[in-house]
Amino acid sequence: MTRQIAGYAHVNLCVTDPEAAREFYEGKLGLEVLPRPDFGGFGGYWFRLGNSQLHLSHVKKMPDWNEAFPHLAIFIPTDEFEATVESFKSRGVEFFMDIRQRKDFGVGVKTAFVKDPDGNVIEMTDVPPFN
Repeated sequence: MTRQIAGYAHVNLCVTDPEAAREFYEGKLGLEVLPRPDFGGFGGYWFRLGNSQLHLSHVKKMPDWNEAFPHLAIFIPTDEFEATVESFKSRGVEFFMDIRQRKDFGVGVKTAFVKDPDGNVIEMTDVPPFN
């Protein structure tokens, strides 16, 4: 039997200002900064994101995005969703799409969207990761 992929280890996003990005992810979203190896001048930060990691890589210029809507989706349990979003707002997180209820797969799904300082889109959803 072929071994299946068990999940993902990390997601990497590009940032032009690592310190502004750190303030957003650590200061506003409350993610824990993790130790990061010295890659010889290749800057960035690593954060704990649930059971995986978020890596931020310093770039001089953001890549040109196509129309594929690249984004990071983070899970917030349904019973904590509104309070968590309000907590982010109280820390200065600006939502370009506030909480809305969608009907995906025949069930209600809560989502809200923000952008980090470099315009990376972060979707907040109450759809749990697959087990």
